[in-house]
Amino acid sequence: MTGEGGEQEPAVQALIDSIIFDHAERLDRSQGEIARGGMATVEAAVDRTLRRRVALKLMHADYQRSTLAVRSFMREAQITGQLEHPNIVPIHELAVDADGRLFFTMKLVEGRTLLEILDDLRAAHDRRGPRGLWISTTLDHDELLGLIDVFLRVLDAVAFAHSRGIAHCDIKPENIMVGDFGQVYLMDWGIAKGLPERDGDDPTTRAARVRDTLLPTPGTTHVVMGTPSYMSPEQARGERGEVDHRSDIFALGALLFEILTGHPPYQGDDAVEVLNQAKACQAVLLPHLAIARELRRIVSVAMSPDPDQRYQSVEQLRADLRGFMRGGDNFPRQRFTKGEWLIREGEVGDAAYILVSGRCEVRKQIKGKHRPLRTLGPGDVFGETAILASTPRTASVVALTEVVAVIVTADVLEREVDAMKPWMGAFIRVLARRFSEVEKRVARGVRTTLTPQGSTRVDPAQIANLALMTLKTWGRRDPELGRSMSAIALCESIAKLVGLSEDSVLKILRQYAHFNIELTQDQISLADERGLVAELSRLMTGSL
Repeated sequence: MTGEGGEQEPAVQALIDSIIFDHAERLDRSQGEIARGGMATVEAAVDRTLRRRVALKLMHADYQRSTLAVRSFMREAQITGQLEHPNIVPIHELAVDADGRLFFTMKLVEGRTLLEILDDLRAAHDRRGPRGLWISTTLDHDELLGLIDVFLRVLDAVAFAHSRGIAHCDIKPENIMVGDFGQVYLMDWGIAKGLPERDGDDPTTRAARVRDTLLPTPGTTHVVMGTPSYMSPEQARGERGEVDHRSDIFALGALLFEILTGHPPYQGDDAVEVLNQAKACQAVLLPHLAIARELRRIVSVAMSPDPDQRYQSVEQLRADLRGFMRGGDNFPRQRFTKGEWLIREGEVGDAAYILVSGRCEVRKQIKGKHRPLRTLGPGDVFGETAILASTPRTASVVALTEVVAVIVTADVLEREVDAMKPWMGAFIRVLARRFSEVEKRVARGVRTTLTPQGSTRVDPAQIANLALMTLKTWGRRDPELGRSMSAIALCESIAKLVGLSEDSVLKILRQYAHFNIELTQDQISLADERGLVAELSRLMTGSL
């Protein structure tokens, strides 16, 4: 708004004045130091115009006398600033401060480097050997999944950079930031190399390439640049002209190697020893480590000494790793029509199924009739137990709608189980065999007694335990009700096993408040699983 004569109101001018600063005063640099490196210091600062906290990378005065160092510093800011990607830290400004020192500002990432995360895990697993070198051990499942998730996002950043004509050339845990809320950033593009244009690049692709005007000086073409512990052989030999996007792929393989083993591919008492190992490509995944064969293969391909034998793009590496993580993307799919049987009770299993779309119903034959046990939806898995236990199917599955399912054949399932840690594969097979015998064992194991009138009496705790096991096996998950299924089907199933009537089974189950039974809706649910388990443990003197 303006006043008379077109002048701005004082309040408006005051607002505008609040964001006007001399260049030297615009950044509040009193926030403290974050990190210090050989060539620069990183400080926390506040941009007074936006009220935004930023990270400020300030070049050391001594290095500012070096053309090579200044070129590298400015080049890092300019290249990173052009790589606009969620996993590459944004650059805000490249400038000179009041003392004439170069700096650039970037997004402030609150978190830790991947190196710090790995060091904490190594310390927790006591991985330091007698020479002070890291020793080979493997992480637990959740730790490994978390690190592979970080690794996949690093792959995204590198793939994007390659598409813009840039190779990073120094991929390592120290240059990867992991934010407190899951953000992942690939940092430090100071020794990045421009890649030649690819045949077939269209004008749009060429226009999107990073404009690299501060090319390395001729004297750096045979200088070893990077970190030896993760270097490809061509990079370790100083063959800068031979370094390309596949050198980054080697370093990514080396990073995955460290995630899987707990130490980098090359380590030694000094830099010369490590560099010589890198030149000779002397990295070995020890055979005793519990690492899946597919992960071993991925690392082996990525870290091939011959660039032509490596993955030829990050996308290829990423596809193989994601395929391993999802464990079924490449399996065949089959379409079933409504009413079609996917598996039948009593048949010998030759495949397991992952439901992609549609709905199915699990049915069990009781007294000559197929009784519904539960409904399956997308993401549900069935049919695997009969394969692993080498036993007939214990129930049937029929399509309620048109269905698409992933088919996992017996040989593939066996191979994937073999790829697990040896003890885990054996454990799963034993569980499957035991599970397949549950119905037979519980039927034999239910204790009965004769009443004075000569009728059969069944221990109520045994009946409740059978109901618990049936719900845990066939019940559908409900966030409010817990495990639930058809009350009629459950009672019929138990009655068949123990020789009681359905009404008798229902009467026994009503004695336990841990079950919610709604006959009008034909539903029984497990309301208090822990409470039921505790009571059954107290009541039962034996186990099924």
